[in-house]
Amino acid sequence: MWRLLWVFMPVVAHADMSECINIADQNKKNYCMASYSGSAAFCDKIRSYEYRTQCMRMVIVKQRESAYQTPKQPKKEEAK
Repeated sequence: MWRLLWVFMPVVAHADMSECINIADQNKKNYCMASYSGSAAFCDKIRSYEYRTQCMRMVIVKQRESAYQTPKQPKKEEAK
């Protein structure tokens, strides 16, 4: 089961990135690429200051979510 997931994962990610490539507006295209890749390098290519700032904030949130996720501890049931 897990092997199938790993086999199809790159195909799904590639399909999402290909949607970004078809966008004509460069600012929107780079924002789309940053949203899927989680990389601020694409945000740097955006010319609009407001759009670039919004992109950077989105990437920072994504990076923090992935870096600081801790596994949830199971709830301890109190003995009565």
